Formats: sequence, C-alpha cells, structure tokens
Amino acid sequence: MKKLILKLLLVVGLLALLAVILDPLFTWIHRHGNGTKAQWLHRMHDERYDAVVIGSSRALWNIDMNAVNAACGMRTISLANNHFRPAEILLTMRVFLRNGNTTKRLLLQVDSSMLTDEQEGFSSTLYDFVPFLEDDLIYDFLLARDPEWYWLRHIPFWRYTKYNFKWGLEPTLRSLLGRRPVPFDSTGSYFSPNDRFYGTYDYTFVPVTEPNVGEDLRALFALCRANGIEPVVFTSPNFLVASPEHIRNATARLMAGEGLDLYDFTDSLNAEVNFNDNRHLNRTGGRRFTQLLIEQVICP
Repeated sequence: MKKLILKLLLVVGLLALLAVILDPLFTWIHRHGNGTKAQWLHRMHDERYDAVVIGSSRALWNIDMNAVNAACGMRTISLANNHFRPAEILLTMRVFLRNGNTTKRLLLQVDSSMLTDEQEGFSSTLYDFVPFLEDDLIYDFLLARDPEWYWLRHIPFWRYTKYNFKWGLEPTLRSLLGRRPVPFDSTGSYFSPNDRFYGTYDYTFVPVTEPNVGEDLRALFALCRANGIEPVVFTSPNFLVASPEHIRNATARLMAGEGLDLYDFTDSLNAEVNFNDNRHLNRTGGRRFTQLLIEQVICP
C-alpha cells in the first residue's frame, strides 16, 4: 500500500511539473500565434484608424473593409467577432486603446439581441483571451465578472486543459508550425464560404427579457467620449425575422436615449439571395451592405 501511495505521489508530482513547464510554453506559442482576433489585437500597437467596426457576427460576416478604404480614402478595420456581447466589445476596445491605437469613429452594430439582460454575460469567444491572462487589464476585467479566472491564471496549465478545444495540442502544434488558419484578412474582414440560404421562412425572435441598455454598453459609450471617439450605431440586415413591434422599435428608442441616431438597415436587403441564414449576410449581401454603409454612414 505504501509503495502504491508513493507511486501515485510520484505520478502527481510529475504531472504538476509537466504543467508548470507546459503552461508558459503554450502561452508563448499562442501569444505569438494567429487564428483569433485576440492574438491579432495583442500585436496591434500605435495604429491610427479613421473608423473601427465592431459587433457580433452580424457585423463580421462579409463586410469588406478593403472596399470601404478604397471608396472612402480612409483607413478602417473590423474588430467584430462571432458571438460578441457588450462585455467582450468593451474589453476589446479597452485593450485596443491601451495599446496606443486610435480611431475617430466606432461603428457599433447593435440590435435587440444585444440589448437584453443576457448581454451582461460572455459568449464562448471570450476564451480567445485565455493566453493573455498575464495582462492585468484583461485579467482584472475578467476576474471582476467570474472568480473562475483566478484559477485559470494561477493553476499551471489549467486554462489549456479546460479549453483544449481552442488551445489544446492540435491548435498549439498548428500555431507553432504557422499552419493555424486565420479566418480574417489584414483588415479584420471575414468572408464566409457559403452562398446558399440555410435559414427558414418562419423565423421569429422574441427575447426572454425586454431590451435595455446595460452597464457594459454605457461603459463603452463613456470610453468613446473619454477618448474623443464618435460612436455610430447601426443594425445589420435581416431576412424574414418576425418580432413584435415594440421589439423592432426598441433599438432605435434605446439608442436615442443615449443621444445616438440609429442607422437601421434591418429590412434593407430583403431578398434570400443576400443571406446565409435569416440573420447573416452571404458574400453577395455583404458586398451590397458594404456599399450601403459606404454611401449612408461612413463617407456619404
């Protein structure tokens, strides 16, 4: 029995030693790797932009920032990301500005999905920040929301064990070899590969809670004011999305309460040919919506 216990202690000790060695190794690889916008943002320092687009996948998919730059004679980028909620948008902009980057305008995609009580939580995209917990700005922001981040930072290799689907052995090897796919171009634009429509003709959206402006969005607007950034809010096009009238009108009403005029493109591209599904543009729709943004919002 004593020998068994000693063997178990030896195994545990070796595993702990391995975790202590692997944690900084994985962290170094991923802090220097590609594949997520958190990694891209980590390397972005002292850049000057005329406008930054940010929001969820409805701001990410198929909006062409290169086309904007060419048409408007501007320098713009997209920091939008899949599933982004206000807390993740706020964190991204804090890191962006802390790194010495600037922008004159922040083009924020909002809709009634974002303006609900669920907005106060995080999406799975938050775990793009896992390799950057040594950054006190990121760590303090996350720790204030969930004590889990204390253990993720301080227990060696726990973060890479728990979130191995994103930061495990295969992504690490791909990053080390420079083979991890980067799903966006140099401006942050993402072009989805599908042009078929995979949606439905009876899509209904009714949020569980009434739309409202949460603390994170208000903090984002305050951050813009403190840094001389003009916030510009817009909705992305939908296709056959049914909602009660008070839900459809909520975004414009709530943004007006913040002193902002909403550019509402909800019904601007009402044809199946423009969509991957009811709420995401395909490349055809993306080209058309990019042109609408150019003509009506960015450089009218």
